[in-house]
Amino acid sequence: MNKLTVYPANMDQETAIRMFLDALHVSYKANEIDADETNHHSASAIISAHLDKTEEQEINKEGMKLYLDDIEDN
Repeated sequence: MNKLTVYPANMDQETAIRMFLDALHVSYKANEIDADETNHHSASAIISAHLDKTEEQEINKEGMKLYLDDIEDN
C-alpha cells in the first residue's frame, strides 16, 4: 500500500479532501506544516509554472537564445 501526501492550497480544499476521505472510510493523519514548508511548496508551484511557460515559448518559437559569449563581464 502507498502513502499519499497532499498539500491543499486553502481551508476549502482541506475540508473537501477530509470529507472525501471520510466518505470512503479512508484513515488519515493531519499534521500542521510550518511556514518554511508552505513557502517551499509555493515556490515549487511558481517554478513549475515558469518552466511550463518557457517550454511553451520554445515550442512556439517565442523564446530568445542567449549565448554566454554575448554576456560581458563587469
